[in-house]
Amino acid sequence: MFSGPSKKAIVHPLLQQYSRDLVWRKSGRSTITAARATETAAPLPSPPRNELRNKVALKTIAENPRLFRVTTPINVDRFEKYLKDHPNQPFAKSVCRGLRKGFWPFADTSDPSLPTTLDNSSRPILSRKKAEFIRQQRDEEVKLKRWSKPFGKLLPGMYSSPIGAVPKGNSGKFRLVVNHSRGEHSLNSMIPRSQVKVKLDDIHDLGSTLMAVRKKHGTTKKLVVFKSDVKNAYRLMPVHPLWQIRQAVTVDGKRHIDRCNSAGSRAGGWIWDSFMSLVLWIGIDVKGIPDLLGYVDDDFSWEFKNNKKFYKPYNKYLPAKQARYLELWDELGIPHDESKQLFGPSLPIIGYDVDPNAMVVKVPTEKKANVIQQLRSVAHEGQSYTLQQLQSVAGSVSTTILSIYPHLRPRLRALFDKMAGQEGAQTKLKVTKPIAHNLLQLADYLEHAGGVPIRRIGEGSRTKIHGEVEMRGNSGNLIAN
Repeated sequence: MFSGPSKKAIVHPLLQQYSRDLVWRKSGRSTITAARATETAAPLPSPPRNELRNKVALKTIAENPRLFRVTTPINVDRFEKYLKDHPNQPFAKSVCRGLRKGFWPFADTSDPSLPTTLDNSSRPILSRKKAEFIRQQRDEEVKLKRWSKPFGKLLPGMYSSPIGAVPKGNSGKFRLVVNHSRGEHSLNSMIPRSQVKVKLDDIHDLGSTLMAVRKKHGTTKKLVVFKSDVKNAYRLMPVHPLWQIRQAVTVDGKRHIDRCNSAGSRAGGWIWDSFMSLVLWIGIDVKGIPDLLGYVDDDFSWEFKNNKKFYKPYNKYLPAKQARYLELWDELGIPHDESKQLFGPSLPIIGYDVDPNAMVVKVPTEKKANVIQQLRSVAHEGQSYTLQQLQSVAGSVSTTILSIYPHLRPRLRALFDKMAGQEGAQTKLKVTKPIAHNLLQLADYLEHAGGVPIRRIGEGSRTKIHGEVEMRGNSGNLIAN
């Protein structure tokens, strides 16, 4: 939903023509990296005073020790040792404390209207395949001790959120979801959005790094890019028992306590990225692996093509920096699968194909075709579509296209103006002539758009026409001030 004082006054952030995060400056990266952000980050909170005095919850936890435990595969002692010289000790120590005692998700539970106990788990699973998948996931979570063994009715102080399964891309597989946002007094309603913002490295941070490499080593030196994926990322982080008691899940009428961080939690990414950003810092400042970047569970960087190192656990050679970084993961107990550790002269990074030798970024062909199809499916003047459908189209364009084609932002203005202030996913909105025209122009441009060169301003050119940035040729330029 997009809301504001008046439809005409609204300018959605996605429509801002020149974003400071969408350019590269001559001085280097346009924003601080995730690793460096840890040097000024505020420490993570412990449970608030009202929770430490929560007699009902404390009694249930004390009387049922088999249900509540802090569990993580992370070698916290080794992690803490590597952080002894970190310049922001309050933050570093707060993350270590979270690993040992469980993280508190910045929730404000002081509202006296909050119920002591709440069963919000009613969500029938009608699909036999989904139900079987959920049972398999339950068995795996219990085996790994991330869920408690089953018990009967909810005990005093417990909350239970609905559970389900959603398709995992086009793989034909499912992903388990626990909905922390559903219903009155949901868990996410207790967590302020403003408190859980994190710094994630993006395609522009990688582009800045590659430009610095080219400046130092020349344009003919052959490079590869690599990315390493953490297995079960969010689930590696424990939550505090005083939050675990609100994370009961229900499968086949049996209850379990979810002891770990959840992707369904508003604070889930904040907790995980607080930890992983410190791992990046250790990699760079302690292990001497330069230019490491991270986005959620994918960390990535570059290496010279012929600079390789034998990585014994996989019995093969990898880019030297990647092998050294995986060795750090092994020291810290961070799990990973061989199939998810990738490298090459061109590689998908955060949804974009990056070629460090041609110095080009592009949207993968299949992904671009999907966005074009979505645009054309609703670009029909006079036809009505639900708010949810139009938001889905706008979201696909925004997340897939605008980061590397920022000059296309004004083409979404009419659509955002139409959606402004509207509520209800099924609300019908009629597509006007300007909306249809702009969406078709977007689709036509994308159909013929090539890769986007990574370069600083002055190495290409741009001119301003009718409030837009016209890119020379078939592609735009990722350019810097």
